[in-house]
Amino acid sequence: MPVNSHTRQIIELAWARILGLPDGAITEATAAGGRRIEVPTDDGGTGGEDEHIATFVRLYGASVLYGPRWLIEAARDVDDEVLSLESTLIRLGAGQSARSLGEAVLYYADDVPEIERSGSVAVSFEAEDARALEAACPADDVAEVGLSGLDATFTLVPDDGSGTRTGEPVAGAGYEEWQGLIGHLGVLVRPDVRRHGLGAYAGAIAMEEAFTEGLVPQWRAGMGHRASQHLADALGFELAGSQTTVLFNQ
Repeated sequence: MPVNSHTRQIIELAWARILGLPDGAITEATAAGGRRIEVPTDDGGTGGEDEHIATFVRLYGASVLYGPRWLIEAARDVDDEVLSLESTLIRLGAGQSARSLGEAVLYYADDVPEIERSGSVAVSFEAEDARALEAACPADDVAEVGLSGLDATFTLVPDDGSGTRTGEPVAGAGYEEWQGLIGHLGVLVRPDVRRHGLGAYAGAIAMEEAFTEGLVPQWRAGMGHRASQHLADALGFELAGSQTTVLFNQ
């Protein structure tokens, strides 16, 4: 279900601040029918001073290209649909040895999915349980989610229903706070217990906690990562845009 207009403005405000723009810049661009905002990062402007990275964000019809001026000029006549492809940014930055940091889709929600509390797993808020879960998961998954490094974590631990642990952590979720407005979610599930709904359960708990803290939950799924996109759908997230980022030779 689409997020309401107030939530949408919060999301646009958060991204405006992330990208060094005036607070209303993305909202105004969306209202104007969706235009590209250019944020040069190598001229001492609001974008900052990092000229070795570029990101292209599409959000509710508006788009923002954040990067060095030479890239902005090279991309000026490139359609947004084409520019959002990591292959396009790599091609434009070929002379600077560009490499992709990822092409992803962005999702948001302004409602909590219904949660039927489990009698077989308990929620742990302890960092040591998040780290124990990471130790039981593939290194690539651990690096992608970064569970133990998030601002808040919620780890599912087998329980007999009376508060007694019966096993090691099976899944976990958490969020990182962005600009005091967005809760960027991550979910990690132990490989041997996947496809049993534990990821959705942990994610729903993290969403609920993010809402309690006044944050809008955000989900970012790698382009073509079907499992991640299916989880976003299961949790009631709405597709809102995309983000593509490249790094240049320093």
